[in-house]
Amino acid sequence: MKRMGRVFVFFKSSHLSLYSAGLILLTALGGFLRFYSLDWDSGLFFHPDERNIAAAVSRIHFFDQLDPGFFAYGGLLIYTYRAVGELVSFITQDPSWVSSWGNINIIGRFTSALFSTLTIPAVYLLTRTVFEKKILALFASLIAAFTVSFIQTAHYATTESLLTFLSVVLALLSLRLLRRPTLPSYLVCGLVYGLAVATKMSGLSILVFPLTAHLLVVFGQARSLRVFFHNGLLLIAFLAISGLVFVVFSPYTFLDWGAFMESMRYESRVATGKYSVPYTLQFTHTLPYLFQLKNLFWQLGPIAFFSIFGFVLLPFVWGRRNPAKLLLFFSFPTIYFLYVGSWHAKFIRFMVPILPFLIIAASVVLFSLYSRRKLVGGGFIVLLSVSTVLWALAFFSIYRREQTRIAASRWIYQHIPSGSRIFGEHWDDGLPVSLPHSDLSPSRYDIEQLTIYEPDTEEKLDYFAEKLSLADYLVINSRRLYGTLIHLEERYPLTSRYYSLLFSGKLGYEKVAEFTSYPSLFGVTINDDASEETFQVYDHPKVMIFAKTRLQTQDRFAELLRDEVFPTLR
Repeated sequence: MKRMGRVFVFFKSSHLSLYSAGLILLTALGGFLRFYSLDWDSGLFFHPDERNIAAAVSRIHFFDQLDPGFFAYGGLLIYTYRAVGELVSFITQDPSWVSSWGNINIIGRFTSALFSTLTIPAVYLLTRTVFEKKILALFASLIAAFTVSFIQTAHYATTESLLTFLSVVLALLSLRLLRRPTLPSYLVCGLVYGLAVATKMSGLSILVFPLTAHLLVVFGQARSLRVFFHNGLLLIAFLAISGLVFVVFSPYTFLDWGAFMESMRYESRVATGKYSVPYTLQFTHTLPYLFQLKNLFWQLGPIAFFSIFGFVLLPFVWGRRNPAKLLLFFSFPTIYFLYVGSWHAKFIRFMVPILPFLIIAASVVLFSLYSRRKLVGGGFIVLLSVSTVLWALAFFSIYRREQTRIAASRWIYQHIPSGSRIFGEHWDDGLPVSLPHSDLSPSRYDIEQLTIYEPDTEEKLDYFAEKLSLADYLVINSRRLYGTLIHLEERYPLTSRYYSLLFSGKLGYEKVAEFTSYPSLFGVTINDDASEETFQVYDHPKVMIFAKTRLQTQDRFAELLRDEVFPTLR
């Protein structure tokens, strides 16, 4: 019997080590998907937010110049990128790590990939802490490791990866505060919360976690003036350390308060639709909440279905076991989705911070189904595990190919004669770009950007007609403009007709080249044109090049564009 006991202990300890090994393996695999090809744009910074951040980093000089001059994001990442850049520059004796936007982006993307990778074990710990099952936690970590939206945002030097990581960490720390409402628990929560707000002002939203934990502690204790005073002091300590951390890592929020508030007013008006800008026109006819739910399938893959319904069913599946933990777990993602989901601007990245909680909800419901119906539940678990991995590998394929704008530029240099007039579109990157390790330059062409977002008027019709008569080639760099404006006939009747005529070949231009990099695997290609615009237009946009095939006068172009449109123009 003693020998049998030793054998049982051996297998039990081995079983425990298998979970650790599994988590390490998943973290390594997820890390590979995140760190692979961070230089996917060859230092040409096709992401506009990355350009703004890199410009801000290049303006910093410790410690005499700390004003980033950019307030859409907080100072934490900007100072972090600068500090890492200074270190790398010191080691390599190469000052370009703090001046070259391309190198700054590499530092930023490395940082983003690192925090995205750390989110994998953080999801495991959060799942274990709330739902107390290791196999359930390991499954949630598997889904997190292969979540497409995490892989994509890890390749951007923006705030989503860090903010998501901090939201999971703060959830864990708030659970600890719930168990042990001591001063150290409040101070550590305050530290992490301050870092989140210093990353981006939307980090204010994760105050829901520690505040919910605090209220649960208060209402769970005996009512007395002494207890109330003690809890009040703990909350003040939390707010004080949060404020201190925020000021340290984002000081110019206060030192340049006017510029900060102007930036916040602008961002708020854009998000809520009070201020119309070209890059939010795509949301004109979209429905709040439903649009975000639809795009969850691009972000998560098929498991999004169980994430959505799992979040609704979770209180019924798990609520009685530990309602306080579950309430805390639900607090932030619920309030965040209800608030952010109501915005006019519905960029896919806005939902990234709540994806870990949706993944965990889906995992809990799937394993609850398994406990009741082994065959059905096990089948879904296997099917969704495989489909999530396959979707991740299909999306990952875009980082194994040359970026479409670079491929299109290479084609332009090879096939379009020097001196040709190439017209692109404003509010988008111009082509061709300068190719790495090449002396080829856009200066060999006469390049101009068409101002397509301007209101449709008779003057714009004449402008279009003139430019079309002069151009030799038209380059559409992504679906950013045509993907939206062609569907806004009531607001852009002329522009909608322009695109319709161009794509049908009736405008006298023929499509001579198209470059796509859709997610693909095993010969199967997934067209993601139906996704939210920013899911595609940064790292794998569709690029189309049109050549003029029929010489036509300005009057003839005006006649083509005017037909059926002119009566609606003002």
